[in-house]
Amino acid sequence: MARIVPLHPDQHSKLKVKDGAEFHLVEGEHIIPLVVHEFVAAATDMPVVFVKNTDTGQFQAVAMLGIKPGENLYTKDGKWLGMYVPAILTQSPFRLMPNSHNQEQLILAVNEESTLADDDEGELLFGEDGQPTEYLKKRQKGVETYFEHSQVTQGFMALLAEMELLVERTLNIDVGEEKINLSGIYFVDEEKLGALPDEKFMDLKRRGFLPVIYAHLISLNQMRRLGQLKTERG
Repeated sequence: MARIVPLHPDQHSKLKVKDGAEFHLVEGEHIIPLVVHEFVAAATDMPVVFVKNTDTGQFQAVAMLGIKPGENLYTKDGKWLGMYVPAILTQSPFRLMPNSHNQEQLILAVNEESTLADDDEGELLFGEDGQPTEYLKKRQKGVETYFEHSQVTQGFMALLAEMELLVERTLNIDVGEEKINLSGIYFVDEEKLGALPDEKFMDLKRRGFLPVIYAHLISLNQMRRLGQLKTERG
């Protein structure tokens, strides 16, 4: 269970945090969110695709970690087996949450139930004067940067949808002698990308989104790796 509370020197003067990630928490997750800034690195290790929220109609960028829901082929016994660790996993035990006094303002919060946070081991978050330590300042900057990247990613997804570049495809993955069909996955359509008017194509280039799109397309070759990992797991 998670207990997310605002970080405050009065309540957390003795709290210490270890660097790391809680991979055991995502052992049942077959997809995990990505931000555009990590597409290139993630593409070397896992498929980068898009899924659609049926309630809101909004698209989200994700890394595929498994073929079926409830399956993560990149974790085992609490350890990460892949080469690239998605950035969202490195934020624990911190996150941003709305300020109860001003919902438009975000404040730093901590998961008090995290295995990375306790009073015995790790880096102190506050000094004796109640001021944030250099370690906490660094971690807070990382969380804020990740939030900014997630905002850019939302804009990227909205732009792809506006340009009608996303198409749903059914995938066939070989798992040993079995063929598994996957649906509900969206890709950037290369023909539609190439047919964009020059001004729209250049807009993608100016915003730095073309390398992101190409990384996504290249990452689709990692689908075969998912099949191989699934076969090895039996």
